[in-house]
Amino acid sequence: MYKYLEEINVPLDYKTFENRARKLKKDKLQEMYLANKLINNYGDILRIDPAKLPDFDLFTYSFPCQDISVAGYQNGFNADSGTRSSLLWECCKIIETKKPKYLMMENVKNLIGCNHKKNFEKFLEYLESIGYKNTWGILNARNFGIPQNRERVFCISVLDHSIDFKFPEPVQLKKVLKDVLEENVEDSFYLKKGQVMDNEINQVVSYCLDANYWKGVTLQDFLAKHRRQLVTDKKNAEGKFMVRRLKPVETWRLMGCSDNDFYKASQLVSNTSLYKQAGNSIVVSVLEAVFRSLFSDKK
Repeated sequence: MYKYLEEINVPLDYKTFENRARKLKKDKLQEMYLANKLINNYGDILRIDPAKLPDFDLFTYSFPCQDISVAGYQNGFNADSGTRSSLLWECCKIIETKKPKYLMMENVKNLIGCNHKKNFEKFLEYLESIGYKNTWGILNARNFGIPQNRERVFCISVLDHSIDFKFPEPVQLKKVLKDVLEENVEDSFYLKKGQVMDNEINQVVSYCLDANYWKGVTLQDFLAKHRRQLVTDKKNAEGKFMVRRLKPVETWRLMGCSDNDFYKASQLVSNTSLYKQAGNSIVVSVLEAVFRSLFSDKK
């Protein structure tokens, strides 16, 4: 098991980039091995030999957003820069070797911000140079049935230039933030040190979830920065609204995941990991809508 995990370079310490497989013991080692083996994870893209991959028609890809996100480091993603976000360019070897019919990329909205759009356009030019026709746009989860203000850049690339791909049209939002909240929440999720409100938090949609939601937020920062969603669902003895963090299951609902899938995942990973997975994911209903538009005429 150690050998297999080391070969695909999983799991990684993302601070030191050292492989952590040898630090796993017994059940954790077996769980990590099975989780990767059963899905046939090819592992670290830096180590993948594209020639050894099976043929496929659809390649979905993304890259770490830390160096382009508004909340991140802003180090950019120049090719060969060594930033996490520059891993995008590692996808080129797979695309060139396998030439899948369809490509789908997703990342944060700031990919087309003034500091990064030039590199994005350079990547699109590269795809065009090897035969792809690109269509990109910004899709928001709130326009696809999920009460979260989550704008993401999507890019669809096709080899068949006769395909006139168009992104799906928005649908009416029928669910609000309160609809995804649990009842009778444990005290541990409520903010301490007198962080209460005179009025309830009454938002229709959640602020955008991020992978650092697990770190928490103060009421002051939430109100000032409009991030890391907080909610109110009951009053204390003084009649003040008590403020709490979202539970992991609520963040998964805000990504369009079913409770059944959440509870399966929660058997194996911590709340911290569940929060990270939600913040790093693509909203299910958005992805489904994109694929329906792309493959609606396919049998």
